Parts: sequence; C-alpha cells; structure tokens
Amino acid sequence: MARFAFPPRSTRLPIAQKVRCFCTNDAGNVTIYSIFIVLLVLMITGASVDLMRQEASRVRLQTTLDRAVLAAADLDQAQDPLDVVNDYLTKADLQSYVSSIDVDTGLNERTVGVQAGASLATLFLKMMGRDTLDTGVVSVAQERISNVEISLVLDVSGSMRGSRIDNLKAAAKEFIDTVIVPTEEGGGLTTVSLVPYNATVNLGDTVSGYWTLDAFQTYSSCPIFEAHEFDETAIHPTDTLARLAHFDLYATDKNATGITRPWCRTGHENAVIMHSSDKTALKSHIDTFDADGNTAIDLGVKWGAALLDPAARPAVSALAADGLVVPDAAQRPAEFDDAEAIKFIVVMTDGANTTEYDLKSSLKFGMSDVWIDDRGTASKSDDRFSVLVKDNSGDNNDIWFWPRYEGSSWNSRNRNTPDGGAGARRMSNPELYARFGVKAVAQKFYTKPYYDGFISQGTYYDYYYGYQSIVNSAQADARLADICAAAKEAGVVVFSIAFEAPEAGQAALRGCASSLAHYFDVEGVEITDTFHSIARQINNLRLIQ
Repeated sequence: MARFAFPPRSTRLPIAQKVRCFCTNDAGNVTIYSIFIVLLVLMITGASVDLMRQEASRVRLQTTLDRAVLAAADLDQAQDPLDVVNDYLTKADLQSYVSSIDVDTGLNERTVGVQAGASLATLFLKMMGRDTLDTGVVSVAQERISNVEISLVLDVSGSMRGSRIDNLKAAAKEFIDTVIVPTEEGGGLTTVSLVPYNATVNLGDTVSGYWTLDAFQTYSSCPIFEAHEFDETAIHPTDTLARLAHFDLYATDKNATGITRPWCRTGHENAVIMHSSDKTALKSHIDTFDADGNTAIDLGVKWGAALLDPAARPAVSALAADGLVVPDAAQRPAEFDDAEAIKFIVVMTDGANTTEYDLKSSLKFGMSDVWIDDRGTASKSDDRFSVLVKDNSGDNNDIWFWPRYEGSSWNSRNRNTPDGGAGARRMSNPELYARFGVKAVAQKFYTKPYYDGFISQGTYYDYYYGYQSIVNSAQADARLADICAAAKEAGVVVFSIAFEAPEAGQAALRGCASSLAHYFDVEGVEITDTFHSIARQINNLRLIQ
C-alpha cells in the first residue's frame, strides 16, 4: 500500500514562492466564478419576488381606489362621497393606507381624489440592506355634465295609444331629469332637442320660424325630403324645404269648419323643441304628447341628426337671440370634431316604418274649382259654396254646382253663376283641404257632378283618392339606414329602443344603433329602466388620473 511521503525538507518551497504559485495558478477559477453567478441569480430572483409582491399590493390598492372614487364621484348617488370612499376601503381592509381624500363638488360636477401608500416588508432585499418597499398610488375620478347635445327622437304614432304612451312619457321625463343638471356660470351644459314623430315631424309654429319652408301653405309645418337628402345630416336653415300639404286622409264631414286630425299636426302639438336646457319645459311638453298617425322613423332620425349638425347653428343662435335658448347654447350645435363636445341620438319606436303620404300635386298647389261666399260674417256656419263643373265660352254660360241644393232637382243645384254671385271668391287648394277632409271634398263637391255627367269616373276617383304614397315602408327603411350611417360617420352616438316593436322595427333599429350594445329591446315599464340606463351612460364617468 502506497503511502504519501513529504518531500525532503531540502526540496520544500519557501513561503513567498508558494504565494507566487498560488496567485499564478488558474486551476478552479470557473468554479469560483460560477459560485458568484449563482449567488447573483439568487439575489436577483429574491429581489424580483419582493418587487412582484410590491406590484401586486399596488395593483390591489389602485384597483380598490379606482372603484371607490368612481362610485363616489357619481352625481346620482346621494351619499356623502367621503363615506362612499371609506366604505370601499374598509371592506377591502385598506383604510389604514389612505393618506388623503379630497372631494370637490360643483353644481354640475364632482371630483373625488384619493392618495394612499403602503410599506411592504421585504423577504430577500433586506439581505442587501433594503428592509421595506414603499408603494404610493393616486386615483381621481370626475363626473361632469359638459358640452353634451342630445336628440331625443320619440314615436308618437297611433300604435302608442294607451299604456305605451304613458310609459314613454314617464321614461322620457326621467331621462330628462337624469341628463340635465343645474350649471354654474361658464360651466358645461347639456341641451336636449325633442323630436316627436309619427308619419311626419311637426316643426311647430315656433321652430318653423327659424327655418325656410315652402310657403304654398301656412297651416302646418312638416318638411319632406328626397331620398338623397338622407345621405347627410345637415339641413341648412336658409335652404327652402319642401312642405307637406295640410290635409286629412279620412274625414268625411261635409259641414266641417276645419279639419281636426291633419296628417301634419299644427301649432305646438307634438312639435319639435330645439336645444333646450330647461327640464321643466321639456317635461311639460312631453306630458302633452298624444298618439296618432303612421310611423316614419326615417323622418324622426333625419331631424334628430340635423339638430346635432353644425349647419343648424344659425337657427339655434337666432333662437338664443330671441330668448328661446339659453345664451350658453347659442353656438350649438358644436362642430363634429370638437373635442369638448359629445352628441347623442336616442330613438325609440313601438312599430316599423309605414307608408308616408301627401296630397297629389294637382290638389296640393294652386287654385281649386270651389268658390266660397262667407256671407260677410266671421262665422263659418253660414258659408255657401259652389263648384265650377263646366267652363263654357262666354261669361254667362258656365255651369256651377251648388252643394246646398244637393237634394234638389238638376236645375236647382246646377246654376250659371256661383252661389253668392259677386260675393263669392275662389278657394285655393290649401284653403279647401284645410277646411275639409280629402274624402269630404270628393263627396261634398264632386259626387253629384259625377252623377250628373259633368265629370268622369276617373276624375271623381282622383278627388276621392286625392292623396298619394310618396315613400313606402321599404324606401323608409333604406332612408333610415342612410341617415343613421351618416350620423354615426359624423361621430354621433346612436342609442335605439325597440319598445314592443315587431321584427321589422327591431331590425331597423338594430341597424341604426352605434352597436348591438347600444340597442335595446324592451317591454312595458322596462322602457323607464332603459332610458335611465342610457342617461347614465351619457353622463359618463371619466377616470382622469
């Protein structure tokens, strides 16, 4: 067995030489280097664990603060904002970390800010002399009702009668209460334009005065449009708008002193209100809505979009100059690209687009063949009428039908002069159809002349069916799709509500909405919750820091 033997003393190296050998010998250096690398990796890994723990703590604290300030800044909640923040933090067991809570409430805004910090004991970094990691977070939320323009487009057609119109009124008024709040001088402003619609949109006596309408009749103010006009949102106040005739499709009263259910409503009935911030006036007007007529969603949205288009600004400015719009709204509608403005259309229907009618052109404009003698009195009960049924050559050879002798012999009811003689005057077509329904005109003035052989069957039918379809349902759907697309392209946010509507109406409103999330299909009193939900989305909370 071999044994280790020390070299002879005489061969042993001096101490100094051994040190020199050790310093110059590189055997084992990799092992030492690897040890240092492993130690460094362990230190970095440990530090990473501490840093991840710090980030998890920060995220938890930040998320809780964000939720707390958003809830506290909500103008709809009635609790003290400070209590709301503290409640969130207490339930998350984070209240001890809060250093400050600031609440700034104005008449039209609320800002809530919270600062918090936490100190985390380290597990690994303390070996490098770092015993704690500090975490600081700030969260600020603000709700401000500022530079908001809304067009509320509401269906008041005949199918809305009964509980539906009642539910709509309640929902619309709550919507008004939610989106309109008092404003400080110089502060933000929310304005709402009401656009009730059925087969038409009635601008009303007030608003119509700030637009330019064809003046062939002045009894009612319902503009009509060509299909290409739905490709854009603008309606310029100085452009002459084609006006619907003033007529009643159905009335047959031969003794009428005026039509009572005109296709286009008159005066302030179901009329448009532009850019109002007066919620009392808006709600009072909503209370007056009554349901009647066909459904033209395309016309409602056309006006809803137009009242958000900057082209309408001259009309709004003129209304403001006349004291009918608050001065702060005088420069509305804002430009579509105004970073401080946001625009909304909220449109609802319980139906689908139906046929839109107007009088035939031959009966809409110009003079009629009917003369009237008002007997020199203001009363219409003693008015006498006559119809020129045969215009022969000469001055005394014409044949006139006198309706007041309708039941008499041929010679008694057909004369050579108008009833009233020189006191009779010719009625215009607009005047005639403002007095009698379409069928009443045919029956009162043309039935006997037809039987007596003075007018043909075709002519009589032209009077009896004196109205014509100007837009059918499919065309109205296409026009609605076009104007909704134009509004959305301009940056308008479109909410739509199908209120117990048929599939055709639902499909039309789904396509109109900004997205499926902006479309609602509701029944009964659900409409109130839906309007409130939309109003809350409009009063958007913005996390500003």
